[in-house]
Amino acid sequence: MNYLFFDIECANCFGGKGKICSFGYVLADMNFNIVEQKDILINPDSKFHLGRADGEGIELGYPKEEFLKSPKFDYFYDRIKAILEDENVIIFGHSVINDINFLLAECVRYRKPYFTFKAYDTQVLHRHFMPDSKENGLGKICASFEIDVENLHRSDYDAYLTMSVAKKLCESRGVSMEQLLEECPNCYYSVDNGVVVNHYVTISYSKKLTEYARRVKPDRRTLKKSLVKNMTFGFSLDFEKEKFKQALFLVNSIRRQAGNYSIRSSKMHYFLAYGEECARTQNVKALEDSTVEVLDEEKILQLLNIKPEIYEQVKSWSLGRIKSYGIPKIRRKFIDAAKENCSKESEENNT
Repeated sequence: MNYLFFDIECANCFGGKGKICSFGYVLADMNFNIVEQKDILINPDSKFHLGRADGEGIELGYPKEEFLKSPKFDYFYDRIKAILEDENVIIFGHSVINDINFLLAECVRYRKPYFTFKAYDTQVLHRHFMPDSKENGLGKICASFEIDVENLHRSDYDAYLTMSVAKKLCESRGVSMEQLLEECPNCYYSVDNGVVVNHYVTISYSKKLTEYARRVKPDRRTLKKSLVKNMTFGFSLDFEKEKFKQALFLVNSIRRQAGNYSIRSSKMHYFLAYGEECARTQNVKALEDSTVEVLDEEKILQLLNIKPEIYEQVKSWSLGRIKSYGIPKIRRKFIDAAKENCSKESEENNT
C-alpha cells in the first residue's frame, strides 16, 4: 500500500465550477519515501482569472502558454481515473473537498463518468491535532512546521507540501499515519457516482462504544471458557453506524469475556468487516505483516459463543437491557436498588 497526495489548480472558478489546468501528485511509500512525482498540465479550455475580490491574485507555477498548448481534460481523463481509483493507494489532499468538486465539475463539462475514490483531508487533520493554530492555508501551515516553501500553486509541489504536513503531524504525535487517521475519522471523504460524503457522523458511535467498553468489567464465571481473553476487537464504521445495538451487545460480550474493543487497527486481533470498505477497513488492510483476522458476523458469534437467535433479538432490545445482559441477577438487583436510591435522594434534594 502506498500514499497518494494530489493537488489541483484551476484557471478560473466561474459559476462555482473549477476549470482544471493542472493535476499534480506525489506517490510515496508508507515511510513517506517518494516513489513518483508528476505534474499533468491541462488546457483549461477557458480564460484565466486568478484574481480575488480583494484585488490580490495567485501566480501559477508555469506560464499560461504552457497550459494552453497542453491537451484538454478529456485527454487525461483515463490517466487521472487510473491514478485515483488505484486500489493500492490511500489518497490525501489539502482541503480535498475543493479538489473533489473540481473533478466532478470537469466530468460534467466533458460528459465523462464520475470518479469513484476515497480521500483524507490534511487540513482537517491539522485542525484536529493542532487546535491552537488558526492557520488553514497550506503555505502558512508549512511555515508553522518550519517546512521550506519554494513554489506554491504548482500542483505537484503542493502535493509534496501536503505530504510534508502529514509527515510532520505523524512525527508530532509519535504515531503512524494509520493511527493518526483512526483518531480523526472526520477527515475521511468518499466519492461515488457524483455524491460526496463526509463520514464524520460515525465518530459518535465509536466514542460511545469506547466509553462503554471502559465501564464493563470481565465476568469471572466466563474466564475459564473464554476464547478471547486479552484479545482486541474492532468493527467497521458501517457496522457501528447501521447496527449500533448489536455492536454494543458485542462489546458487552467481549468485555465480559475479558476481551477488549479498540478503534486502532494496530491493536486489533480480530476485525469485523461489514458494508462498504471504510477508513478503518483500509487501515486494517494496510498493516504490514498484519496478524489481524478479518471476521464476519457469523464467525464472531461463534468465537464469543453467542446464539444467533439471541443476536437477532438484540435489534428490538432497549439499550439498558443490552448493557445488563450477562450480569448475574443478584448483582442486577443491587444495581437497580442503587439507582432507585439515587433517584429518591435526588427528588428529596429538589424539594
